[in-house]
Amino acid sequence: MKIYLAGRITGNPNYKEQFEKKQKELEVQGHIVINPVKPEGFNYKDYIDMGLCELKYCDAIYMLKGWKHSEGATLEHHYAEAVRMIIYYEEVNE
Repeated sequence: MKIYLAGRITGNPNYKEQFEKKQKELEVQGHIVINPVKPEGFNYKDYIDMGLCELKYCDAIYMLKGWKHSEGATLEHHYAEAVRMIIYYEEVNE
């Protein structure tokens, strides 16, 4: 299954480690993981556009802890709901 990772990047000092850890966990389970953490140098709109472009080719989205504090991750969640994508949550209470 192709799974897109969604979570808080802006204002999250540990986002690289958080995304990388979950990517490795899911890959060990046999999934193809799309990690939206990109090289620096793009503007915010570019990151959002690139993420949504990648998301549309996935079967599922994985919402990392803290995703509700991210406008971008919330947008990705809305997209996933609209197209009836499988949605996984790192925290059940989210």
